[in-house]
Amino acid sequence: MFLHELGSIEAEAFLTLASEIIEDDGIVDLEEAKVLDQYAKDMRVHGFSYDAAACNAARDTLAQLPELLKRKVYMELFSVAICDSFEDINERRTLNSLRDAFGFDNRICRALESCVLDLYSVYAAIDEALTMPASPVQATE
Repeated sequence: MFLHELGSIEAEAFLTLASEIIEDDGIVDLEEAKVLDQYAKDMRVHGFSYDAAACNAARDTLAQLPELLKRKVYMELFSVAICDSFEDINERRTLNSLRDAFGFDNRICRALESCVLDLYSVYAAIDEALTMPASPVQATE
């Protein structure tokens, strides 16, 4: 998680946009709900309640962040979009709207998204290594 630098207003704005992305495909599954709860916990936002009418204001708030923080926010929101292993066209529209609000070009967004996908691959490899059964053949010295 790269969002520890956000203040409380920016953290709530992030949660608003994360909620928008989660609800974009019309299905909020358990994994997505867990992800949102974990973000709220990590950013110490208690009692967060999604208000769809606040999305434009949230986007405007986050667009005022320094460039590096905007890139971190974009990466995290892309991560939210794919946490259910599926990127809906409405989620892509929301990400494109965020891209425009942040003043990013497609090259930057592709690079940030690639980093997130690479990170997910590393997490999967770590999980596989940690949970792999022992070999039935013992190594000899």
